[in-house]
Amino acid sequence: MVAEPSRKGDMYSYGILVLEIFTGRKPTDEMFKDGFNLHNFVKIALPDGLEQIVDWSILFRALEEEESHSKCEDIEIDEEDKSIDSENPRQMSTNLRKCLVSVLTIGLACSEDSPKERKNIGDVTRELERIRNAYIGYETRDETKSHLITKR
Repeated sequence: MVAEPSRKGDMYSYGILVLEIFTGRKPTDEMFKDGFNLHNFVKIALPDGLEQIVDWSILFRALEEEESHSKCEDIEIDEEDKSIDSENPRQMSTNLRKCLVSVLTIGLACSEDSPKERKNIGDVTRELERIRNAYIGYETRDETKSHLITKR
């Protein structure tokens, strides 16, 4: 039996993709068997086990890219975030920790087993924008549709 494509199915796929990106694990990883899956792996670990499930190499590359490609002097990278130690990831800033937990929580909400319980794309978009704004310090002006970068 082939299931029909649906928005709820797309949201499930999006949620799994988010979990894959941030954990560096595939749903087909051999550790996932007997009912244990990527969704459960992340759900069990959050929020206290964040350091054990995140693919830190992605964060290191992202921070290096942000630093090397940022031509805007107004963007300030949190000094705590630049100094994440791969040997001791617990040293990450509280802001980065909150961001990661929030994004992974979105991945979980999108990949719920029951299609009725999955987030819709509008809610996901608003939540991701809120996370981004909180992390990099954007303030949005609705009347001009422009973004101001502020230092915090």
